[in-house]
Amino acid sequence: MHKAVKEVRERQALRYRSRRHYEQPVNFSIGDYVLRSRVDEKLHANKLSVTWVGPYRVTGAIEYYFTVEHLVTRTSTNVHPSRLKHYADSSLNVSAELIDHVAPQGTLLAVEALVDHRYNTSMKMFEIKVKWQGLEEVEDSWEPLKSIVEDVPKLMKEYADEAKDGRLHRAMRAILQPKNRKSS
Repeated sequence: MHKAVKEVRERQALRYRSRRHYEQPVNFSIGDYVLRSRVDEKLHANKLSVTWVGPYRVTGAIEYYFTVEHLVTRTSTNVHPSRLKHYADSSLNVSAELIDHVAPQGTLLAVEALVDHRYNTSMKMFEIKVKWQGLEEVEDSWEPLKSIVEDVPKLMKEYADEAKDGRLHRAMRAILQPKNRKSS
């Protein structure tokens, strides 16, 4: 019996060691172009769904991650290799057309003001009209209340207090309550 137990423990230890020292092979090197995965909660309800953005140029490699450079902003980011996939080798011609394609990816906009709200009956939820900093009025957009409460909670509370709409306040409380329950 002791021999059987010992064999089982040895197999478990071997499995543990093999998992611990797992190395993911990569098919790109410094100078190559890669796509980077990004989880976008606004587009995907599933955290495991990702959007591939890029290409990025690989500029460095350290033990557990690669350094990639954005083609437009020239900002560098450290990324785990499991979040990268090969796009093209270092001979890729980075044309103006490619730069134009990459430029709008990952653009973050700042909220200038919340200008209106409405209840969307088909989606059964409130939407907030957002004025984006640096954009024209024609580019204002209707965003889900949940997103606005999560992204700019203070600004949303100020807007709701000024709007004096009880239904809007109740909808905000319903969004915030699950968070409060978890922390209790």
